[in-house]
Amino acid sequence: MADPGWNGALKALAELLAAGRPDARARVVLSHHFAPVYLLPATPVRLSHAELLGWARERLVSQFGESARNWQLVAQAEPPGDPFLVSTLPPERLSELDAVLATAGVRAIGLQPWLAVACNRYRASLGRGTAWLALAEPGRLTLARMQGGRFRALRSALTGPDPVRDLADMMARESLLEAEGTQGPVWLSNMHVPGSWQALAGRIELRQLGPAEQGMAAMLGT
Repeated sequence: MADPGWNGALKALAELLAAGRPDARARVVLSHHFAPVYLLPATPVRLSHAELLGWARERLVSQFGESARNWQLVAQAEPPGDPFLVSTLPPERLSELDAVLATAGVRAIGLQPWLAVACNRYRASLGRGTAWLALAEPGRLTLARMQGGRFRALRSALTGPDPVRDLADMMARESLLEAEGTQGPVWLSNMHVPGSWQALAGRIELRQLGPAEQGMAAMLGT
């Protein structure tokens, strides 16, 4: 993008909305550049959704300080006893996003990180065994280990000029950290990141998925 960062994303979104005929309501898919995603451990007891958000907020506050108390949280529902995803967005960014949408006559009816959208969309492909879901967007890779269709580990990191090598390095690191190593296929969803991804075929079992859900996903870093 000519104007990178959050302001550039908002500008790109405004141009996208002005050029198209958007629906009055939209589900917004957020880049992990702007909405970091965390994998939190399972709660000790069954909680309602509101209680889950409160529990997650306290965990984030303990890790990042009091500034996290005001973050907008989005939690991915999982069965009791399973780790779950939480994505965060500062309130001022949510207000700015709502303002851009309102100018185009659009109201956001849901916010989700790309990882949650991709997992829900491709869960059948990921299967019930060990699998990895890799999400490539400009400047960032997000890697999740799935077991039995559930999240078990999560990594997200900035990438350099060779994102293909960065993914190979991430997988090599995981093979040292995880008892399961890197067994299982790596399912790749690539949001317009160029590279010789098939060069990984001899090192890991790479399988290509389609692009992330279209629509508002295109505005954030893509």
